[in-house]
Amino acid sequence: MTPRFTSHTSASKARALVIAAVLATLATAPAHAQNTAAVDDQYRQALYQRETGEPYTAIETLESLLSANPTLNRARMELAVAYYRTLNFARAKAESQRVLDDPQTPENVKLSVLSFLKQLELEEKAAFEKPHKFEPNVALGLLYDSNVNAGPDNALIGPGLQLTPSSLKTSDWGVVGQAGLTHTWLSPAPLRLGQSTARFGWVNQGSLYYKGYHNEHDYDLGVVTLATGPTLIVGNAWRGNINLQVDHLTFDGDTLGVYTSLSPSVAVRVGINGEITGDVQWVKRDFKRSIDTGRDSNYRSVGLAYGHLFNRGQLAVQAGGRWFDESADADRFSNDGHEYFVGARLRAWNGGDLFARAAWRRARYDGVEPLFGVARRETERRVELGASHTFQAGWLEKWQLSGTVTNVHNEANLSLYGYDRDTVQITLGRGF
Repeated sequence: MTPRFTSHTSASKARALVIAAVLATLATAPAHAQNTAAVDDQYRQALYQRETGEPYTAIETLESLLSANPTLNRARMELAVAYYRTLNFARAKAESQRVLDDPQTPENVKLSVLSFLKQLELEEKAAFEKPHKFEPNVALGLLYDSNVNAGPDNALIGPGLQLTPSSLKTSDWGVVGQAGLTHTWLSPAPLRLGQSTARFGWVNQGSLYYKGYHNEHDYDLGVVTLATGPTLIVGNAWRGNINLQVDHLTFDGDTLGVYTSLSPSVAVRVGINGEITGDVQWVKRDFKRSIDTGRDSNYRSVGLAYGHLFNRGQLAVQAGGRWFDESADADRFSNDGHEYFVGARLRAWNGGDLFARAAWRRARYDGVEPLFGVARRETERRVELGASHTFQAGWLEKWQLSGTVTNVHNEANLSLYGYDRDTVQITLGRGF
């Protein structure tokens, strides 16, 4: 499982430490204004506003203070930091430069200001120099599947009902391949939302996926995906996006169907290491084969998950649930239900992760199954274990080798739909 939340990178932490050190030095700078109680109170009020999530109000307070005390450089540097917190790098640099150009500024303070200016340049370059980012990725792997066709173990599925050998559980091995390209655009100018600073963006994605078996070609699967949608990142507080996606699926080289989906989602930071993610999905499933008559459907679901980082981000844990409803043309394919999952990822060694995920899904179908005279009920249990390693040097540098083992146990009130399935997959891939 790859959690949908991230911690600050080491580089970000390093930058935060540098800025904190600079502010500590600047706090000792002498003031060039009359040290009255009113000035001190206004100064402390501005710092309180900034550190309690009101940077724009702090800017107004500090600018008011500086209009009456233009030589109060400690307030001007705190104003520069407030502008930096709102991603207004131009004003942050301008205010810092005014302190640097002041002949009354002590030399040790000038050194700190120069360090701060350098840090601002690096931050601005990282945030705004490249509004467009292109990220290609490729992966190739081998797969063993103990039950390619999700068939039952027993040919006898009811009184007088017996499956042909081709419909029983069949194993095979195969290859999997994937290639994709993600384009991300972030607005060059930040947006103000109340007391928060946001970045608006747009994400476009395209990918190709193929799974081909050695013998059971009837189950070869191909997927072509195109997706697009806006995104909004509001500081470290929350982020949201809307994803419009079209998937073209093929089965044994023939078109299986086209899925068109709309998926808005939002993730909200909880404390320093937690995050709650919620999403809604609408999917229009349009099948093309004559044998799939009645399967065309509208699928709707709502999901909620909580993730938490432990041990400075070395361990990530996530758990959640989803409620779904699918309305198909034929009642026997219409269903509703819910699913729950829990997963974890551990950074076990340098470049290496161990991960696990368990999920439980319950589905209830509306229509009566032909030959059986009752509606289907299913409970699926899925357990996945895996490991990955990203090479740090050599000709495989930045490539990731991963392996997963998955067990699926599907219980049904109709033996035709009950099955067990084990898959083992080894993949080598890389993002560029």
